[in-house]
Amino acid sequence: MAERNLTINGSALSGGGTFHHVTIRGDVTIRGDIECDRWKVFGSADVKGVVTARTFRLFGQANVDGPVHAEKMDAFGEADIRGHARLGHLQLLGMVQVEGNVEADAIRGYGELSVSGSCEAEIVSLTGVVRIGQTLNAEQVELSLYFADSSIKEIGGRMIRIKRGKTWKAVHWLTRLSPLTATLVADTIEGDDIYLEHTKAAVVRGDRVTIGPGCEIGLVEYRTAFAQDEQAAVEEKRQR
Repeated sequence: MAERNLTINGSALSGGGTFHHVTIRGDVTIRGDIECDRWKVFGSADVKGVVTARTFRLFGQANVDGPVHAEKMDAFGEADIRGHARLGHLQLLGMVQVEGNVEADAIRGYGELSVSGSCEAEIVSLTGVVRIGQTLNAEQVELSLYFADSSIKEIGGRMIRIKRGKTWKAVHWLTRLSPLTATLVADTIEGDDIYLEHTKAAVVRGDRVTIGPGCEIGLVEYRTAFAQDEQAAVEEKRQR
């Protein structure tokens, strides 16, 4: 990695390149690919190209017209990625939108994650809203539904936990928003150990399946164990 740094204060237009550290304070447009060890944005950055960074820290807004590759991404604000995102660890406190697919080791945090394609990760643990156009695949899925409805076409994982968030668990700027109506809508949910609340799904398949309060499920297929809350609706269940 190059030893030179790129530091921009105020409003500016810059070209891309290879840098050690990139620090942006203000409103900046970058035309070209950026490769760096550390990327920090305090303000707004509009990148017309690929961003490749070991650490990507955002305090504000970033629009990337291309893919993003980062070992660690902290999004404290709003990120709009118009391409695929390959991330080691994503820490979310705000909103991330990806017009493509997401590959990550772990995704954690509070806020909204929107992916037009599929999302693959080892761990997904989020409080807020998750919207995924295709498939969410993860070893461990823990979603705490909060402040708006979530939608995921297909969910696959070893352990899947979907619950409605509690106000006291959220960070202070979310407490004014009610979790009382947040639901998840999915076509198919498949895993080993599944616990669902306030979920509407056509098909749920698993080894151990618990359908909690507020669920509306078309078909449940289970192998070892099945339980259903009295405040849940299941049209059909069968043991495989």
